[in-house]
Amino acid sequence: MNPKSKLEKYAKIPPQATDIEAAILGALMLEPEAIHQTAGLIDRNTFYLQSHGIIFEAITELAKLSRPVDLLIVTKALKDAGKLEEVGGPLFVTQLTSGIASVAHLNHYCRIISQLAIQRELIKIGSELQAQAYEEGAEIEDLLTDLKTKISDIENIATTGNDGSAQPEVLNETIKDIEADCLRAKDGTTPGIPTGLRALDRITGGWRNTQLVIIAARPGIGKTSLALHFTTFAAKSGKWVNFYGLEMKNSDLQRIIISGEANVNRTSIRDGLVTEPEWDKINLASRTLENLPIIWTDSPVTADTIKAKTIKNRRQGRCDLVVIDYLQLMTPSDKKAIREQQIAGMTRTLKQLALSENIPIILLSQLNREASNDTPQLQHLRESGAIEQDSDVVIFPTRKEKEY
Repeated sequence: MNPKSKLEKYAKIPPQATDIEAAILGALMLEPEAIHQTAGLIDRNTFYLQSHGIIFEAITELAKLSRPVDLLIVTKALKDAGKLEEVGGPLFVTQLTSGIASVAHLNHYCRIISQLAIQRELIKIGSELQAQAYEEGAEIEDLLTDLKTKISDIENIATTGNDGSAQPEVLNETIKDIEADCLRAKDGTTPGIPTGLRALDRITGGWRNTQLVIIAARPGIGKTSLALHFTTFAAKSGKWVNFYGLEMKNSDLQRIIISGEANVNRTSIRDGLVTEPEWDKINLASRTLENLPIIWTDSPVTADTIKAKTIKNRRQGRCDLVVIDYLQLMTPSDKKAIREQQIAGMTRTLKQLALSENIPIILLSQLNREASNDTPQLQHLRESGAIEQDSDVVIFPTRKEKEY
């Protein structure tokens, strides 16, 4: 590598488009009403040149005060604020309007510089992370938490540019969904992902996209067994399931599934007391289970980890349903926050994930001790009212008392 190319490699100019920035400012001074097109797309910090950011801020402040915006008024506002010379003087401001014929492409221009601003921010985060990672004794968990927070902030900025959808577009899409549900109903198929329980399918319509479903019970009721039933039934229906088992190892979960599929007593499998006829049943069940589209994870995870894995698997066509066993065993992203805030952060992240990836998420949860002596209700959800707020469906499985 010659010296020149090496210099170019380590002295790259940050992503920017100052000519487009200038065109935006010029258009805003020629057409004051155009400022509304920039809402949610750009702000002062979006501009690469500081002078451009200062001028944009002056224009937006005038608009907020419902004052007219043109070249002369903006120049005066900058002068009154003592910033005219800082941006380059009256000539610099005047040159911004030269060559601007219309504001037809303003929205597109705003998206371009917004994208470049995000790229610059990613470069900045990468540089800061690299410096922090080199520090001796750096806390990995703190670094990862800080990184996830910054990435989340960037994601929020990136999504604010959504201009929304017009009524005809939303209505047409809804009609198509209703027609698809009706066709499935005619074929005797549940509109959503089938649960494997007819009564539950009638009540819920199956697991529907964008829903966060809570299955809550006290220990010993059988939440995990029920979640495994939902998992295998969805997989048998051809749906990819991502199962996060935070309470049991993958092999232990498989034992439960094999016991149910083969109709062999779970205790016999646990204690190694399987008979020859039972082995025949297990081998037959294994052939049914071995190619099911399920991805198993039994390592500690945060809600952000599940989000990242889900997005990745979704892009690869390997995630139609997420099942998590269970909420209170998830690792909090912010270990310094109080427990209620930690739980609220997890459920909010998972609900947003269900919405953004258009999939259902089944989340198991514990109930508090008060539920042991009463019929389970929403107030019995353990540790946070956010569970109730973020959920679309809450199911309380209970055991029917034996009659003697």
